[in-house]
Amino acid sequence: MKSFVFFSRSGCILPLLIIFNLFLGWIFFRPLYWLAIEATLILLFLLNSYILTRKIISCAARRDGAVDVQATIVEEKPKKLN
Repeated sequence: MKSFVFFSRSGCILPLLIIFNLFLGWIFFRPLYWLAIEATLILLFLLNSYILTRKIISCAARRDGAVDVQATIVEEKPKKLN
């Protein structure tokens, strides 16, 4: 479970790895492995983004201290000319 929590807080590491692999991965890996690694990194990034957005949505839905304020329109009285 800790690795899952760590992975969900990875920040900019996954995009950096995706870009690094996209431009330099073909030097170190065979083409099939290079594409498989790139696809895996992109899928992990999408999963990470989904988990992060779900956490943000769940935190926003639990706000108990929010105050609902209803705005009312105040009509001004016409000024009398002297």
